[in-house]
Amino acid sequence: MNKLIVVLSLIITILLFASGSYAETIKEETFASMGYEKELFINEANKKECQTITFFDEFNAEEYTIISVHFAFTPNIKGDANITVKLNNELVSEISSEKREFERIIIKKEKLKEKNLLELCGHTSDSITQLKVLNDSLIGNYKTAFFPEGSFTKKVLSKELVVGKEITIKTTLKNYGNETALVEIIDGDKERNDIELIKGKSAFTGEIKAGEEISLEFTYKLKDEKTGLLPNATAVYLNEFGEKQTIKSNYPEIKPLDFEKKLEPIIMLKKQLNKVNSESEIEIVIINNSLETVHNSTITVFGAEELKLGETEKQFESINSGEIVFFKTNVKSVQSGEFELDCEIEFEGQKISCEKTTIIFEKEEIKQELIIGIILVIIGIIIYLYLYLR
Repeated sequence: MNKLIVVLSLIITILLFASGSYAETIKEETFASMGYEKELFINEANKKECQTITFFDEFNAEEYTIISVHFAFTPNIKGDANITVKLNNELVSEISSEKREFERIIIKKEKLKEKNLLELCGHTSDSITQLKVLNDSLIGNYKTAFFPEGSFTKKVLSKELVVGKEITIKTTLKNYGNETALVEIIDGDKERNDIELIKGKSAFTGEIKAGEEISLEFTYKLKDEKTGLLPNATAVYLNEFGEKQTIKSNYPEIKPLDFEKKLEPIIMLKKQLNKVNSESEIEIVIINNSLETVHNSTITVFGAEELKLGETEKQFESINSGEIVFFKTNVKSVQSGEFELDCEIEFEGQKISCEKTTIIFEKEEIKQELIIGIILVIIGIIIYLYLYLR
């Protein structure tokens, strides 16, 4: 299966590169042809130099103008050296020494004026003592696919992640440009073995037209309690210069994994109202509401100090999925009043408490009929003695 995925990915990559660029060049000029004959060149540590280029509004015929800065840093590729690019005094890019040799800066039409000033400033460092901006850099007007920040999103429609349950994910990519792009979308979850794709498609290869938005909706089943936050998705496409571009979606906003309550204990009273010093039966009902068998669980019942409980603990070797088991015991009190009963079940490192319940004990009351009878007997005895002794 893994070999098949590798082969398919290779084929897709070849097709992407073989397809060439969809972009159409409307107008394109090199920096040299626009008067930038002397290249920006710094050959000294910790030095800053700038050069400017002026160009006019002939480059705003289409929605997007692209500035392609061709640069080189030496001798190292890691360090604090950089090149800043400003358009009409607004910073549009900061090129670090770790980037590749061309920086493509997409400028929207409304950012351009009738006369535009492009400023390039190089800054060397201790480790990178030489940099250059070459005069074959370009300013061009193109029909191009464009995927700005926020155009590629991934959402988890099911916010809570619970083992054994399904979660639905939606990935969306919109082409804000004015040209079609051939795009491959790969979801970062597909290599994980703790989730299972049960419906929908998490990958896509095909065209996304100008202004078009495509969405992938798919459903996973979580198989592992250790599943954490989900990764983002990746899209790959060729820009108008035949360069392979990779963009990443956002990380989906989800709650941390919420462990499902596997066992649910419930206290059941045979009678809520009881007499002092009399035993009352209680029963703990335990329901396994998960999809798995639970092994080695222990139920414990406890209550107020005034209560005297019979057996307080019982162990269960296993409780199958959906099974209901019972634990019976008894309780009595030597005092009258309302008292709380509680219980807790422990299994696999988890503890789940019952919902507390109240049991009532009251003193034995002498019946009114008995009192009247005693009074009548006493009256009878008094009358008898009076008549007998007279």
